Amino acid sequence: MSRKGIEKSTRAIDLGPARPGQWLAREVRFGDVRYPFHVHSGERSWAELAARLTRLEADRLVVVTDDGVPGAITSEVGGRLSAVADTVVLSIPNSEKAKTIDTLDGLAERALRHGVTRNSVIVALGGGLAGNVAGLLAALTFRGLRLVHLPTTLLGMSDSVLSLKQAVNSRVGKNHLGTFHAPVLVWNHLDFLATLPREETQAALCEMIKNVLGICPERYDEVAATLRPDARYAPRELAAFIDLCVDAKTAVMRDDPREKREALVLEYGHTVGHAAELLTGGALRHGHAIGVGMLVAARAAVLLGLMDPAEEGAHRTLLERNGAPTRLPEGLTADEILAVVRRDNKRGYVPFREGTVDMVLLEGLGRPHWVGDNVITQVEEPVVRAAVEAYLAAGPQEHAGAFAGTAVR
Repeated sequence: MSRKGIEKSTRAIDLGPARPGQWLAREVRFGDVRYPFHVHSGERSWAELAARLTRLEADRLVVVTDDGVPGAITSEVGGRLSAVADTVVLSIPNSEKAKTIDTLDGLAERALRHGVTRNSVIVALGGGLAGNVAGLLAALTFRGLRLVHLPTTLLGMSDSVLSLKQAVNSRVGKNHLGTFHAPVLVWNHLDFLATLPREETQAALCEMIKNVLGICPERYDEVAATLRPDARYAPRELAAFIDLCVDAKTAVMRDDPREKREALVLEYGHTVGHAAELLTGGALRHGHAIGVGMLVAARAAVLLGLMDPAEEGAHRTLLERNGAPTRLPEGLTADEILAVVRRDNKRGYVPFREGTVDMVLLEGLGRPHWVGDNVITQVEEPVVRAAVEAYLAAGPQEHAGAFAGTAVR
């Protein structure tokens, strides 16, 4: 990636429709799993969706949503799907605190009482929260029901539906309880994004930025030229962002569908990011948390001498152009964050080492730091503490030189 002339770059990311209302129609392939992935807009796309759902020959469609999804969307989807098959809509609270096994158990009971059978289809309507809960419900009910994703957020469209992982939180950490389950269809309707708050769009694009930094740095300049803090994007730009994320995820998951080897780079920024998200009870949006988590990971890599400080600056440039936060929220402490990351769900990919934190680090843009055949680095806690403190709300951000520590390899 060229850093010269970023300020002058005018080549913006763009994607034109293949035909009116259809922005993207492709197949996602993760290992032996393949599923259709569509991005549409406009009225005519509803008829196409209905035709695809009809071909599933479901006896019942169970829509799992959350109360953060606008009522107009829930009503429209419920009405459209009712023309295809008997449809029931089940809603959960729009809160990270609702992403639990208790919520899942309650949903399963409600679905079964509504007559769900092995021939039913679970339809996830919402963002990552509804998608994960619905996905795990589909995976566990009768040992596996068919799953359709209708994401209503940009984060859902560009990130969470591009994974086979379905999980809920335990009482001590994020995504501890889950399994793998593939959808049979992902249908993205850009009209759903019309009322999406600016902050939600920014948060979603932090995950796209992660893909650029960790997987496809050759897209850096065009993304930098397109991002803007007001988060007002045309449909063709949103479709192009989503397409980039499909490309990035496919590149690392094609041969690693369960994200245990090279695809672990998708966990970049998630160690500290998940901790911050959990500690704020979800008040810090997932994407924003991952954005700051990437800055902390970059600082750790700089302190260990793995990454040039200019690469850390390249992280900050994209996040700032996106209008995303570049510091942890007021009130969080390094002690609190360290207490949570010690229980991070990446524990176990490598043998446990006391006094270290398992993190994904980069040596440079698009160059994960490999330790043997793994991209997990065990970083000494003092290094993690120093990196976290650099991005606390009241902490200094400037690079302070190399840290006299090492990564445990």
